[in-house]
Order: sequence, then structure tokens, then C-alpha cells
Amino acid sequence: MDQPALATLARAPESVAMTYQLRPLSVGEILDGSLALLRRHFALILGIAVVCEGLPTAMDVYMDLAGGTLRHPGLNLLDRVLTAIGSMLVTGATVRIVSEAYLGRTPRLGDALRFAGGRLGAIFGANLLGGLLTFLALIALVIPGVVVACGYSVAAEVAALESGSAGDALRRSWDLTKGFKLKALVLWVVSVSLILLVFLGAGALGGFVAALAGGLDALVTLLAAFVSLLIYPLISCVFTLFYYDLRVRKEGFDLEVLSRQLGLRA
Repeated sequence: MDQPALATLARAPESVAMTYQLRPLSVGEILDGSLALLRRHFALILGIAVVCEGLPTAMDVYMDLAGGTLRHPGLNLLDRVLTAIGSMLVTGATVRIVSEAYLGRTPRLGDALRFAGGRLGAIFGANLLGGLLTFLALIALVIPGVVVACGYSVAAEVAALESGSAGDALRRSWDLTKGFKLKALVLWVVSVSLILLVFLGAGALGGFVAALAGGLDALVTLLAAFVSLLIYPLISCVFTLFYYDLRVRKEGFDLEVLSRQLGLRA
């Protein structure tokens, strides 16, 4: 069935429950679909980001306005830990939101957070082991490190949706990305570039307003903090769609299988 990209979700009325077929997606369609999901479910995704990342983001703002991280080493360490935990919860919750969107269901904050909490240990294990192996590969040579990072690019999504150990998630991610590591690299580069452009735009806008109003440094900091809340959801949307793209291409993955994985009816 010829189906527009998942971006059609953005044009579907919220009150109408519709089911979308999983199909192979190009890089452009994955990015367009991710932005469409963010637009359609903006309030929900922002709510998840605030719940999972609000406290460390507020700590970042405080440290920026109170002399920087070097003056608050203990608070900075706690901030890093909470940020890591929050990012993993955002990943799990975003996987749930994207999956339910494919099934034509209405994603809910409580369901997404419960799902993320239940898979936190699996996502942590996959991220920790994958990050360690990527770091070791980068020490050896840069190019092998990039290849390893691309090979493990959907490990968190595997950990969230499939059973198994952290090692199983990494092996599964490596197998799924076989032949598609360049696509993973392009998705990383474009996603990071998009985020940088948004940050630069927000910084320029905040700086312009601060210059007009006279030294509103706090405004610039708060604006940057708000933008930062959307980084992890965007990355998670991109690589959740990439995960499904790989499974459709390699395994003929469909909505019935997806609904069984989530314990739902399609």
C-alpha cells in the first residue's frame, strides 16, 4: 500500500483513531516523521521531557546563573546523573509514543512513563555497554569508533521493545544495522545539525531580546533550557522510526507483531 510518510500523522484529526502501516522509510521520511510526531504530540512529549529532565535542566539553569559548574562540583555531578537517568526515561517513553501512534492509539503520559520505568534497567544496560565499547573503539581509531556507534544506534530501542540482556540488545542492534550504518550516521549528523541550528536560532533570538531590553541574561539561559528539553525526544523519535524501518526492511515487521510486543491490540 502506497502510504505517505509518518508525517501524515500531523495532518490527521486528533479525534480520529487511525492505523498506519509500517513501511520502509528514507532518511528524509524518518526526519519528517519525527518532526510530525513532535508537532502532533507536542504537549505530551514536552510533559515527558519536563517530568524526566525538568529537575536537571533547572539545576543547569541555576549553575549557569550562579557562577558556572566549577563553583558547584557536587551539584554538577548530581545533575549529570539525573540527566543520564532522565534521558533513558525519555527514550523509553518516546518509543511507547511512536509505537502507539503507529497502532492508531492515543498515547498517554502515564502509560508512556510506566513503560519507560519498566524498561529503564534494560535501556541503562544497553547504553552503558554500548557507550563503553564505542569509547574503546574511538580510543583505537576514530573511524572504527564511528562504525561501532552507528552499529549500536538502535540498541536502546531494542532494549525497550525486545527481551534479552544488554549484550543481546547490542548484538541485535548490530545485526539490524548491517548494511545501514551509513544511514545511521546520516541520521545522527542531520539530527545534531538540526539541534545546533535550533540552539543557534534560540540563542540569537534571546541575545537580540536581551540587547533590546538591557542585559536579560536569565532570559537567554531559560530559552536555551527550554530548547534543550526537546533534544532527547527528537533523537529518540528519529531512532525509533529508524528501528522500525530496519525491522520492516529485514523482517517484514507489521502492526500485529508490534501490538503483541506492547501487549496491546492493534
